[in-house]
Amino acid sequence: MPPMNRVRIPPWLRRAVEAALVAGLVATANLVGARMTAGADIWALPAGVTGALILSPSVFALAVVPTTYTVAMAATRTDAILGAIVAFLLAADVTAILAAGPLEVGTSGVTMAAGLLALLLALPAAIVGTVAGQVVVPIGFGRRAGGWAAVTAAVAAGAVLTILAAIA
Repeated sequence: MPPMNRVRIPPWLRRAVEAALVAGLVATANLVGARMTAGADIWALPAGVTGALILSPSVFALAVVPTTYTVAMAATRTDAILGAIVAFLLAADVTAILAAGPLEVGTSGVTMAAGLLALLLALPAAIVGTVAGQVVVPIGFGRRAGGWAAVTAAVAAGAVLTILAAIA
């Protein structure tokens, strides 16, 4: 009987899983750690800058890591785009499932899963970073595109968190 052929995973998918594991681990650890320090079943996110700072590691991890790593390590534009999308979706799923504890947002009384709030805040920044990595650099992949993706995703995530601090 001949040996089975090895299953070849495409490089963009392997890199997407790597980026998703790192981003999901950081985001989940931050949210679970914040929940553990609260000591209550439903923990309230403080209003203003404090609440934004509690969520910032999760939002930055979900927005910057999946878009940057996959774009910088890609060999083609298609690999960069597919990798960024899959990495964000995997990291968002991991975070939403593992950090699903209830969170009361500010003084509004709205309760939602902590992981869901973090990924909703990170989504616009991840989109901005991915699009900037494709539009600013003519080839759309490689270190330069990854650098642009990182900077723009980080600036967009900072803007989202600033808006959260102002309105929450």
